Amino acid sequence: MLKLLFAFVIAVSCIAAQAEDDCHRVSGSISTNFLNPTTTFGTASGDLAGGIGVTVLSLKDGPAGVLTLHNQHHWVTVAGDTINADPADAVAFPSGIPGLYAASYPDGVVITGGTGKFLNATGKIFAWGAIDTSKNEVVLRYEGKVCLAHGNE
Repeated sequence: MLKLLFAFVIAVSCIAAQAEDDCHRVSGSISTNFLNPTTTFGTASGDLAGGIGVTVLSLKDGPAGVLTLHNQHHWVTVAGDTINADPADAVAFPSGIPGLYAASYPDGVVITGGTGKFLNATGKIFAWGAIDTSKNEVVLRYEGKVCLAHGNE
């Protein structure tokens, strides 16, 4: 019985270690333009390089000019794989310069799968940067962790 328990513990440890090996730290930058008041489109560089766009699902005014943008992301890597994500909130803080905001995703963007190597992927990405509404530009730095389903890496 002790040998069976020992074998079970070793097997579970190996499975857990292998699952952890499929998780990767990712980082890079995003540069997009507003095409209209609720849609951005641009590029991502770094580990998740490709095209990225955002649809602003809702906009909420807060105290002291703070804005909360409830966003849906659309991400396609240079390899043609898509990355799916839950809607996420970006918070924009006025800088004192008209139209210029410091922005961040304080709760991150949750990865919920995709296609190709991102099929059944999970993870979370955090981002911070700036939004310039006078030029319709967004520039962000992203970082986080993406876990690929075994065999998709």
